Amino acid sequence: MKNQQQAGNAAGPRGGRPRSRRLLAIAAAGAVAALAGGCATTGAATPAASTHATAPTAMTATPDTPMRPGMKMPGTTRADAPSASALMVCGPEIRGDVTKILAPAHPPATTTTWTDHLYTCTYHLPGGQLVLSVKESPNTASANAYFESVRKQLGTTTQLTAAQGLGNPGYESPGGTVVILKDGKTLRVDATGMPAASGPHELSRADLAYEIASDILGCWSE
Repeated sequence: MKNQQQAGNAAGPRGGRPRSRRLLAIAAAGAVAALAGGCATTGAATPAASTHATAPTAMTATPDTPMRPGMKMPGTTRADAPSASALMVCGPEIRGDVTKILAPAHPPATTTTWTDHLYTCTYHLPGGQLVLSVKESPNTASANAYFESVRKQLGTTTQLTAAQGLGNPGYESPGGTVVILKDGKTLRVDATGMPAASGPHELSRADLAYEIASDILGCWSE
């Protein structure tokens, strides 16, 4: 019985992966990502060049005219544009982290959409797609409602601890999605379209999603 308990304690919360191996893999990936450089302040972040897909009900910047933080899109008001912190998920800091962690042969291409105050950045990688999104809500009530609606959509989820969410509420799905609510913004990192083991450190989908989410939170907290 004692041996069984020890074996159970060694299993991590995501996919039964041994905790020691999971933590070592994430720590190694995080150390590699740190080489990409620190996060710029959210007011100074500028998205790297990418291919933008136009959402049905929204206008997006073209590759020739990248959308900078605080920049108005044609035909929109300032409130209709993504915030600098939302744009960061497709900006050079996070793009650099994704590249360092997964080590693709070429920097990943990205497509973005902005509709109904939801900014989505899709990283097109050799093994699949990594989708990062930020929902910007006008008030606490609507932010909480959206946060809970995504939880219901995902089905089975596990609550993140305060430490895992850097003091923010969050949860994750076994399939590889992490959702965190911070300052009225709902961050969603969806790695379900990635391989079961990604990058040189063979991160699981759940571990990859959590590593990217924690990197973004780190940038938002600076």
